[in-house]
Formats: sequence, C-alpha cells, structure tokens
Amino acid sequence: MMRLKGKVAIVTGGASGIGKAMCKAFAAEGANVVVVDIDEQKGKEAAKEIAGQSTSLQADVTNSASMNKMAEEVDRQFGRIDILVNNVGVRITKPFLDHTDADWNTMIQTNLTGPFLCSRAVVPFMKRAGKGRIINTASIASFVGRPNRVAYVSAKAGLLGMTRAMAIDLGPMGITCNAIAPGSINSPMNAAQAADAEHDWGKETPMGRWGTAEDIANAAVFLALDESSYITGAELKVDGGWVSTKARAGELA
Repeated sequence: MMRLKGKVAIVTGGASGIGKAMCKAFAAEGANVVVVDIDEQKGKEAAKEIAGQSTSLQADVTNSASMNKMAEEVDRQFGRIDILVNNVGVRITKPFLDHTDADWNTMIQTNLTGPFLCSRAVVPFMKRAGKGRIINTASIASFVGRPNRVAYVSAKAGLLGMTRAMAIDLGPMGITCNAIAPGSINSPMNAAQAADAEHDWGKETPMGRWGTAEDIANAAVFLALDESSYITGAELKVDGGWVSTKARAGELA
C-alpha cells in the first residue's frame, strides 16, 4: 500500500528477529529503512535482503557518541528522520543472587539507556521537521514480574516509564512516543522456549499460539502511520492476551 512512501525509518537491532521483520514491513510500505546493528556484517546482509530502499549502519546503542554519529549520518544521507524504533534488546536469565554487577549494567545500559541515547540523538532532526514517530520495544515483562529476570524486568518496566515521559516532553514538537510489548514471540531470543518439546508456551495465551515477528512488525507500522498521530504515551500489548490471563509464574516474557 506504500503508506510510508518517502519516509525514513531507523530500526536498532534491525539485523535479526523482530527488528529485521520491522525493517521488511517498513520497506514494504515504501519507507527508506536504516538497519542499525552492532554487528556490521549482519546489518549489511539484512539490508541487502530487505526489498526497497535500505542501508545499514554499525552503531552501539550504549554509546552516546556512536548514536550521535549514526543520527547525523542518516540525516546526511536522507535529509530527514521520520521514524525511530528502539528495538535492540538483550536478556539474562538467572536467579536474583547470581546476578552480577555486569549483568545488571548490561541489562540497563542496553534495554533502557540505549533507547534514551538513541532517541536523544534523533529527536533534534524530528523537531526540525515538526513531526516524528518513536516506538520502543518493551515486553510483557514490563507489566508482570518474571522469575530469574530481575534486571531485565527492571529495564523493560523502566522503558515504559520513559515512553510516557518522552510522550509528554516531545508532544509539543509533534513527536509521538509509544511502546510495543511483545509476548511469546517465536524469535531467536526465545529459541530455547520455542524448542521446548514438553511445554507449548503459545498455548498459554488465549489465542493459543506463539506470536510471530511479523505480528510485532505490523504493530510498529500502525504506530508509524499518519493515521496514528493522536496516539502517544501508549503501550500496545501484542501478546495474544497473555497479560490479561494473569497466568502463573514461569511463563515466557
């Protein structure tokens, strides 16, 4: 339908999984897509695979200078930045007392500080245009405590708070900021759970199935459209209804 024709979309962590699906979905709608990933080779390969206009940039979301350089390069190449998806994320699963300082710092820096640094780098270009879309990839762990994931849950819950605060600060600039909270998604991050022959995690949802990366990508496209311009500070759960069930502890987040 080419509903994003001519727009420029940046997706962090865009070389694989949900991020790659988002890049493909934006490109299918006519956007110029910038695949941002710390793995330069995978980023280049993803950009080649994506139909339409796409390029890749190697960058580290936890490094302020790297994010500033990335945003400046995108503006240099395209003259605009319309959409930013803060998608990159990592997860460490281990008991509370086994969490090290390094584990905590990795979770917070990548999953919370990263989206802040990337947004701060990109917002001046959106402000110049008088409009923009920022979409943060949160998690159902943003809403529900999960066992053995104290750092991950803390970071993802913080990301929702940041999303709401950014919506307030950036609204007068014409910039919306929303979050998508994926549930049990069949992606590389969840490969072990997806391969669990003894437990079908997807059946714990009212929809009775695993979600796909495309389910999340479609939600991102919706939030990027002009038609969603009055939606900001919102959290869109794409979880097959899992959070609504208040399911028992030990599920996938």
